[in-house]
Amino acid sequence: MRKPTVDQRRREILDVTCKVLIERGFANTRIADVANALGVSTGLIHYHFDSKDQLFAEAMKHASEEELTRLASAVAKGTTATSKLDRVFQLYSPQESEPSWLLWIDSWGESLRSPEFRTISQDLDVAWKRTIEQIILEGVRAGEFRCDDAHGAAWRLVGLLDGLGLQLTAHHGVLTRNQMIEWVRPAAENELGLRAGTLARSRGPNEPADELAE
Repeated sequence: MRKPTVDQRRREILDVTCKVLIERGFANTRIADVANALGVSTGLIHYHFDSKDQLFAEAMKHASEEELTRLASAVAKGTTATSKLDRVFQLYSPQESEPSWLLWIDSWGESLRSPEFRTISQDLDVAWKRTIEQIILEGVRAGEFRCDDAHGAAWRLVGLLDGLGLQLTAHHGVLTRNQMIEWVRPAAENELGLRAGTLARSRGPNEPADELAE
């Protein structure tokens, strides 16, 4: 087999680090845990990363880039601003098969103590809000939405998504993913001057199916 390149090896380490952090949390994860999960020596990890702090920070940047790639892909599949917005809501809502919310919730605590983590977390958060704001502005220009404050609407909607997502992830059985989406849609419809049920009916006949089924 061909030996992995440096970039391939670093990506592999970062992928596994994210998985270990989800399983164990930042406080309980050691470089040895990552090495064991990869089946390699700790020396190989240290060859690519100077310290545990650097490894964790790079893993967060890697996870953030993956999230933004998925976000861009979801938005690109929408044929209208309305359907794009609902796709964002679908993607934002936690699923059992996609436990990345555990990583982000844990990282919020780390952000209170680490300026580097704070920057990574904030940049990702702002990127989500900016995407929603741009979709709202697109919808206003197209006559789909009526909204005088796209920036504020984006922040309010993401605040609702964050609150419900935290409850869904941290507190077992208090609500379901479908309930979360069903509660966010009316809030968005009120913000954007849409009739009730518009977002639920937003997918066009020629629009590709979303991989995140409800």
